[in-house]
Order: sequence, then structure tokens, then C-alpha cells
Amino acid sequence: MKKINIAVDGTAGSGKSSVMLKVAEKLNMNFIDTGVMYRAFTKLCIDNKVDFQSDNEIKDQIKNFKFEYINEGSILVNGIDYGKNIFDYEVAENIKYVAKNNDVRSFMVEAQRKMSESKNNIVIGRDITTVVLPEAELKIYFDCSVESRAKRRFEQNKRKNVTPNVYEDILRQIQQRDDYDKNREMGALKIAPDSWYLDTSDLDIEQVIDLVLKKIEEIK
Repeated sequence: MKKINIAVDGTAGSGKSSVMLKVAEKLNMNFIDTGVMYRAFTKLCIDNKVDFQSDNEIKDQIKNFKFEYINEGSILVNGIDYGKNIFDYEVAENIKYVAKNNDVRSFMVEAQRKMSESKNNIVIGRDITTVVLPEAELKIYFDCSVESRAKRRFEQNKRKNVTPNVYEDILRQIQQRDDYDKNREMGALKIAPDSWYLDTSDLDIEQVIDLVLKKIEEIK
């Protein structure tokens, strides 16, 4: 089979990570979750007591962000494994300020393109199909109802022992994240004209995996 890049965008909590990680394992492809990079950067800002209302303070952390992306969505920052800490409440509350910072986004896009140069990658995020890898051989857009996404994230947090874990807070965070993602100045979440649209609201993970594998088989 020829080596390809698969670019995946979609709303927060729509199943991109869990589905495409399994697909990557089945096809022996590299899995790059760009959301992990933004979460790790946000955690670094928190640790360094950055004022999230200051774009300059956020930008200044770029020089401190020495990261090593480990396959399957783990990341080392300055040699430290951030682990489940990137999924905590404070990160979720502040990631929107990092995601809309133009300097951070430019840095991330350049890093993600470099990571994808050798093909055989599944890259997921918010602007992968439209900005990072617009020439990818397959582009997919995941979507899901807000309520279903909040329930999934709540269950995921419970499995990972992430606290606090309140459904109503998660629902509000997802709604706010959707608004930021779709309306930010740079790298806004959009459906690329040639993306395959996949609504996962009423599908379990195995059903979605099967659909994606069939789609990949069509183009390989």
C-alpha cells in the first residue's frame, strides 16, 4: 500500500482521537494529535503563571516549549511527561486563549507540517485539512451533537480519574470551545470542500472505525 497522510478535523469530543488512534494502530500509521500539543502548551503556561489575558505573555512561552511528541498522544515538555495533567479542568478552561494566539498557531503549524513530511501519518486537530495539510490524500471532518460529546468526555474523565468532573461544566466548556474554534481569526474550524463529513452522534466507536477503514481502503 502507498503511504499517505490523513488529515482530520472536527469538533471537540467528536471521537477523532479515540477512533483515529485505533485506525493508526490497525494500519501501522503514525498518530499525531495536535490537540495534545495545544493542551501541553496551555499546561506550560499555567505552570509558569502566565496571564491568559495577555497575548504577549502567552507568545513568550514559545521559547520555553521544548516538546517531544510520543506516538499515541503522549507528550514530553522539557523532558517532563505531562500525562493526564493536560486534561485537567484548568487546562480546559484556558486552552481557548492559547488556541487563538496567532504566534502560537504559526509555531504549531510549522511544527506539525515538519512532523508530517515523511507521509504515513494520521494528523488530527481543528485546522489540519484547511491549513496544516490541505494537500493530504484523505481529509475527514468529524462532528457530533454537543450533548453526546459532553457525555463522552465525562465518561473519559471518569476512566482517567480526572477531577473535578462535572457534566454541566464539560457541556459549557465544549459549547464555548466550539464558538472559539469556529470564529477565531486564525485557523478557524471549517469543513474543507473536499472533506468527508462523518457524524458520530449515533454511532459507537467500532462502527466509526469500520467506516473510516473502508474509506481509507477506497483511496489506497
